[in-house]
Amino acid sequence: MLLGIVLLAFSLSACSGSAKTKGAASQNRAANSNDSSLEVDQTGSSTEDDPCSQMFSNLFVKLDTISDGNFVVTKMHKSVRDNQTGQQMPVTYATLTSQGKTVGVFEGVYYPLGNSTYFGFADLLGAQSKQLIVSETVPRGGRHWIVDLSGEGTVVFDSYDWGLGNEDVCIHDYDDDGVKEIQLAITAFWGFGSMSMADSPMPPVVFKYQPVARKFMPDVEMFARGLNGIDDDVAAIDPDEDSDTETPGQYLAPRLDILLRYVYAGKEADGWAFFDAAYKPTNGEELKQQIKRKLTGEPVYRHVYGMPALPRPPIQN
Repeated sequence: MLLGIVLLAFSLSACSGSAKTKGAASQNRAANSNDSSLEVDQTGSSTEDDPCSQMFSNLFVKLDTISDGNFVVTKMHKSVRDNQTGQQMPVTYATLTSQGKTVGVFEGVYYPLGNSTYFGFADLLGAQSKQLIVSETVPRGGRHWIVDLSGEGTVVFDSYDWGLGNEDVCIHDYDDDGVKEIQLAITAFWGFGSMSMADSPMPPVVFKYQPVARKFMPDVEMFARGLNGIDDDVAAIDPDEDSDTETPGQYLAPRLDILLRYVYAGKEADGWAFFDAAYKPTNGEELKQQIKRKLTGEPVYRHVYGMPALPRPPIQN
């Protein structure tokens, strides 16, 4: 059974704004129902104006148990030891059973004041499909799963595999093929160097379902969206800006943002050429090596450039 990872300072939402209140209507309907077998809630569909108007949180229900066919999802409670304080802390997690047999346990994101576990059904793989979505969250962080219920309850997405821990997940059918994509943010550079959390660039990453692999995988082609308007953003960088500033994080942030947009779009050489020219402080070479080390360990970057995946740190028992 998976036990604790403690997340203390982590990620912001992948898309602007919190959508937890958007699911209130569906949550209230579920809370007033005596039937724990729920249909997929298709409310709050994304629009072109706001592709992240639909989030996982739109589909969560206020029930401790829901079911679909032989599958039963249950919210569980227990206490685990906080490795920092040695104190016991209350946590929640979820289990998935089929015909009395446990086929999935969803846990591992803990916080000294507890965590939250949410679940619901979605139709991500087509209008007639049904998937279980599970989120376990703490302030500014979380872990998210998608489980395909058409077979044996196969996990087709786990945000931990990609080192991503946003509080919510954006849902949108970007290519209009009837199968929805999901979007999170890469948080590897959150608070990097001298940047504040608010200034830190967090490139969005879209995951597209791959039927052969039966997994949601990063859609590399979608990173090209990050190049939209980049020439104007490069031109807006003032070459005469004082690099010896009292706010070095605000000096670094726009330059790192442009670099990362190039890098994740597959134009790494262009990105470094820009950064070498635009970043003037004397620590430029040292910072450049720090960025490269950070990228080398970032799972999505490794996928974009065809590098083998690194083992994820084990969940502590």
